[in-house]
Formats: sequence, C-alpha cells, structure tokens
Amino acid sequence: MKLSSSLFALLCLICEIVSIALFLRGFFPVPVKSSFSAKIVMCSAGSGPNSRKAPEPLFKRVVIVLIDALREDFVFGSDGRRFMPYTSHVVERGSSHSFIAKARPPTVTMPRIKALTTGSIPGFIDVVMNLNSPALLEDNLIWQAKSAGKRIIFYGDDTWVRLFPKHFMEHDGTTSFFVSDYTEFVCKSMRSL
Repeated sequence: MKLSSSLFALLCLICEIVSIALFLRGFFPVPVKSSFSAKIVMCSAGSGPNSRKAPEPLFKRVVIVLIDALREDFVFGSDGRRFMPYTSHVVERGSSHSFIAKARPPTVTMPRIKALTTGSIPGFIDVVMNLNSPALLEDNLIWQAKSAGKRIIFYGDDTWVRLFPKHFMEHDGTTSFFVSDYTEFVCKSMRSL
C-alpha cells in the first residue's frame, strides 16, 4: 500500500505534535497542589494532669538569617581564615545554628523559596514563573508561623513578599532583578535594620 505524500506529511505532523506534547508533559509536569493545611495535634506526653498540654517554646524570639547564593566558605572561611567573624563566633558559641543547604537545579530564587518553605520539589516550570510569582497557597512554614500568632518581619528580596503577600507584619521588599552589583541589593535590604 502506497501512501500519498500529503498523507505521509500529515502523519509525520501528527507524530511530531504528539511527541512534543509528551515531552512537554514530562518536562513541565502539572504540579499537584494541596489546599490542605496542617493543624497542631496535641500528643499525649504522659499520664499526668499536663499530659495534653503543648510544650512551652524553647525560645521567645527566633531570628532567621537566610542569604541566598552564599557559599559556605564565604562565611566560615577556608584554611582557618574567617570572612564573617561574628557569624562564625555565634555559631561556635552555640547560641546559633547554621544550616548549609545543597541546592539542585533550578536554582533561581522563587523555586528555592517554595522548596524551603513547603518542602516540595521545584520543577522547571517554576523557573518560567519566577518573574511573575503568584501568592503561595500551599501549606508552608510562613503560614504556620502566622497562624500560630507569631510576628513576622521581613527584609530582603521582594519575591518573598509576592509569595506571602499578607503574612508579614512589617516588610521591605527589594527587587533583585535589576541591580548592577551585589552591594546595591545588600544596602537596599539593610536600610531598614
């Protein structure tokens, strides 16, 4: 059976469209978002009268300093040199904890923030959405802190403010997309401190 050239071209076009659709479906999967928000469950801590009472917080205040794209050796130095001596001293003294996160691609700001606050794995479609990030509706640490009555103040990249528009009692977001050098962004972020 001989196929005419126009029918063959049509079959090739259909195969190409199906192939591209399958590729895009696999490379940019539709994220499964949950509107479920975790609630605090009181656990039994024994058989005494206070067994249903939530434990008291260990600290009254917590300050989280998160510096995106900062390498570990820029803080703690290498070969015994200290580039940020106060930060190193606070960690060594034990009144602070450091956490070094190993980022996997995509390493742009918005997918990293979503991964950090929700525990989800970012996809490559998040890179495209980075410039126009909508409010984050999934269960996340910032929402949990706000619903627990914590006062959250934020200074830094305005991507956080776009992801969590009504979560901060006080905020000063600075755009990081149109800066000529890193010191300009740092100075703008630190102006309110």
